[in-house]
Amino acid sequence: MNTHEAPAPESVKQFANRIFTELHRIIISHESGSLSGDVESIHDMRVAIRRLRVALSNFAVCVPKQDRKRLRLILQNLADALGDVRDMDVMILAMKASLPTRSDEEKRAISPLIRRLRARRRLRLRALINYLRGQEYAGFKREFSSEETNIEPVELRSESHSDDVDLQPEPIEEEHGQAA
Repeated sequence: MNTHEAPAPESVKQFANRIFTELHRIIISHESGSLSGDVESIHDMRVAIRRLRVALSNFAVCVPKQDRKRLRLILQNLADALGDVRDMDVMILAMKASLPTRSDEEKRAISPLIRRLRARRRLRLRALINYLRGQEYAGFKREFSSEETNIEPVELRSESHSDDVDLQPEPIEEEHGQAA
């Protein structure tokens, strides 16, 4: 006879907290690479932000409205700062990739455009660095650092209601090969 009891099932609140905390950790893990201007870190940080935004939407019932709005604004500001740099990366990459098929005259015309895009990227990277060193981002970094976040317990309706929300988590799909 087995006397070991199975662990108690995870509540929706606990599950949401775990998801939020893990996605937050992933975002923060890309900070140093993003500060250095690493193309992949900037992309990966944006993907993690997108996933946290989706999780906040999917688990909206677990987060007070004012906290959700505040987090959405911070995530939007961070995504915008990252996106400004990422947009330049995508354009530079596309232009460089097209060079082998271009005539010499076209190459001479495209090269100054690439230099201009790189200059714009440097400006946008400085703005990103300022954001990452600013107060709003510093507050975001502390957001899920404690054991208990601002997530409130969920009160579930009875299963007999036809308008119940399906609280089974859906897997997060990987986004391979897509520009952020």
